[in-house]
Amino acid sequence: MQAVAPAVVLDGNQRSALSTVRSLGRNGVNVVVAESCSAPLAAASRFCKATLVYPDPARSPEDFTAWLASLDGKYPNAVLLPMTDITVPLVLQAAPRLTRLQTALPSLQAYETVSDKYGLYLLARQADVHVPRTAIVSRASRGELESHAFSYPVVVKPRRSAMQVGGETTKRTVRYARDAAELERIVGQMLIDETDELLLQEFVAGQGAGVFGLYRHGEPLFFFAHRRIREKPPSGGVSVLCESVPLPEEALRNARRILDPLKWHGVAMVEFKVDSAGRPWLIEINARFWGSLQLAVDSGADFPWLLYQLARDGRVEAPNGYTIGNRLRWWLGDLDNLYARLKDRRWTPTLWHKLGALAEFLPPWQPRTRYEFLRWSDPAPSFAALRQYLASTLRGR
Repeated sequence: MQAVAPAVVLDGNQRSALSTVRSLGRNGVNVVVAESCSAPLAAASRFCKATLVYPDPARSPEDFTAWLASLDGKYPNAVLLPMTDITVPLVLQAAPRLTRLQTALPSLQAYETVSDKYGLYLLARQADVHVPRTAIVSRASRGELESHAFSYPVVVKPRRSAMQVGGETTKRTVRYARDAAELERIVGQMLIDETDELLLQEFVAGQGAGVFGLYRHGEPLFFFAHRRIREKPPSGGVSVLCESVPLPEEALRNARRILDPLKWHGVAMVEFKVDSAGRPWLIEINARFWGSLQLAVDSGADFPWLLYQLARDGRVEAPNGYTIGNRLRWWLGDLDNLYARLKDRRWTPTLWHKLGALAEFLPPWQPRTRYEFLRWSDPAPSFAALRQYLASTLRGR
């Protein structure tokens, strides 16, 4: 298949957007980067041919949807690639009116099924997939927190990553409560209104892992897997150092038990925690690209190019496998990880622990490890990322 149609990559400040722009550009696709601000990270890439600024989808979803409609006429037959939990559902809702743009996304119903984290918990139990014990809490049930009898730490997460409140979309992160007082405080801070619900979840100690898949209307086409070596925050979050690994049989089987019956279409990010016994526990599923996408691309699992092919005409030239043992390091995120570990005695209780954390961080290069932003063939994004990081630090984040 010849790449003739352009691609419009939304959420241009995301790391996944940069990986997508580089991937598609190297495959001969003219890439347009769009974001709600000027000069987003992915626009710094030499593969970005043009940039667009759209209304903030979090603050003005209706204006963003109107912008999508205008894009439909301006870029006929372009492949549209949303990158976040805010833009994906808006694109899905607008899809019936986007008659000329091309996408490869799951159905709105399938998307909502996995995005409702409590619904996913129930679905996982029905499918005999290991999932941490979970309970719902709202303002009405705050007085019953202790009745759930979780051991600490307790994971507190929104039922949906992105929630509509007063016409705007609020995105919240996962937090951890170390005792009853902290749990009460976190729940009080996170609950938005009377309709909002949070999940209390059993904490699973172990290593983060991911299984990433590409589907064509329920047909699995390709899978990739990685393990997280370090994360931000250290208790669990986004990967800052990860490694490509062979497909884990049980985790892959569990991922398919959820995705296959949903007739999934497009990419899926299936996150697990692997305990000391090697058992994978399902944490969440996302219908979008993931932060450490560049590791997959570097390992021969070029998901952006595969998804582009799927959106264009459904014919996908999937590879037979991928390289095992590659590592990807997000240096700025790893710096945040180091700071958090040095600051908090839970991670580095003694001087020797602190020195150990520094020793892990300091080596500038390790075999089979690449830096996420720094690519000599496309160096500008690394400087753009550093400028953004310093500006964010000076603002106090």
